[in-house]
Amino acid sequence: MNAMSKIIWFACSLIFLLNGMFYGVAAQTNLTSSPADTTRQRLTPAQWREDLQFAVDIFLERDRSFSPAARQQFRDIITNLQKTVESKTDEQIIVELGKAVALSKNAHSRLYILRNRSELRRYPIRVWQFADGLYVVRATPEYSELLGAKILRIGGRSVEAVKQSVDPLFAGNASWLNYMSSYTMTSPDVLIGLGLVASDGKAEIEFKNREGKKVKRRLEPLPLRKSSETTESWWDLSPTRPRNDGLWVSALSPKAARLPLYLQNAERQYWSQYLPNDRLFYIQFNRSGNAPSGEPFAEFEKRVLIELQSVNPEKIVVDMRFNTGGNLDVAKPFMERLATLAKDRKTKIYVITGRATFSAGLFHAMQLRQHANATLVGEPVGDELDFWSEGGNVIMPNSKLTLHYADRFHSYSPVERTKLKQYLWTGSDLSITKAAPDIIVKMKARDYFDGRDPALKAVKRGS
Repeated sequence: MNAMSKIIWFACSLIFLLNGMFYGVAAQTNLTSSPADTTRQRLTPAQWREDLQFAVDIFLERDRSFSPAARQQFRDIITNLQKTVESKTDEQIIVELGKAVALSKNAHSRLYILRNRSELRRYPIRVWQFADGLYVVRATPEYSELLGAKILRIGGRSVEAVKQSVDPLFAGNASWLNYMSSYTMTSPDVLIGLGLVASDGKAEIEFKNREGKKVKRRLEPLPLRKSSETTESWWDLSPTRPRNDGLWVSALSPKAARLPLYLQNAERQYWSQYLPNDRLFYIQFNRSGNAPSGEPFAEFEKRVLIELQSVNPEKIVVDMRFNTGGNLDVAKPFMERLATLAKDRKTKIYVITGRATFSAGLFHAMQLRQHANATLVGEPVGDELDFWSEGGNVIMPNSKLTLHYADRFHSYSPVERTKLKQYLWTGSDLSITKAAPDIIVKMKARDYFDGRDPALKAVKRGS
């Protein structure tokens, strides 16, 4: 190859490489922002039948939480769905599949549609179920008039009736279903699938605004924002948490100093603060495991234990009302050391719990109950003491919907599980007789909008 040929060859190679790089960037951009991502791809009846058979052959085969009767019921429902897919919409099939999975009566066995994955559309409002009703805590600017409003009816049905309709989509106790309903009640695709709104997804809501006046407003579905990332509903309570889901406004002021402690650092997995006036050391633990950036948990643990010995508080509060789980092995030793320190110094430990205290979060709360005789304050936790967990995800071939199966049994109660011995998770020495809070505190809407934390107030008031 002569010099000129080498130059021509090099130039062509460079152009090819740059074109490839440009195409790669363009393809990546299209994956996140193309019109295809704003609507769910419709499947043919044959594709749905294949996906439904996958749910039986792969998901059901791996999941161990179903009773024999529920397992057969799952098969029967799927068989009937396969026979009737031509007469059903995609939304109806997804809803029926979710209900079939929920027959496991195990909250870790689930169809991912809204929380762990975003596969369905949402309305331009975010809501929270307070003790006195369902309220709007976040909205797009176009619907900012709804901020702080109490929702009375959705699509002509009472909030209670809508919740009863969406609850069967997921398994779990009443607290967990309360948490999950904040997703499903604000999804037009779920409501379409249940026959609660028309096929265009538009829904008229009746609400009582902050002035006490009853008003009606028509909600338009937002475009689908497909995502493989977890989205926690409790994030909507905090106006300061960074988000990447568009322009939204909050019912609370974004000034962190005016927020109660539990909402001030919602973006952090774990943090602490000493309150000298109350002789109280506050730890918020929002996610089990190491944070993806910033301080590793081992460093946090070391720093907290040193500080606790220095300030010698009268009370220690571990706020896990929003801890939906993660890797329990990371913080397990810390909870044991914290319990030992508290007992040695005769320091009272309180744990704040809520509907989102789940999985590893529930485990840590029970650790402190057993090892530190901690007082639990707040709402009931999001699961029972014994449940199936671990397992993994399987992705359906055509719809790409994800199913999570559970195959290891966690038992934190003293109930003997001899028949499940081969499946028992052996990392626990817990023997807890109840998961319910010692002091039940349920937040009312006015507490939230006025920036009060009745759970922490109960701790400060307690002995």
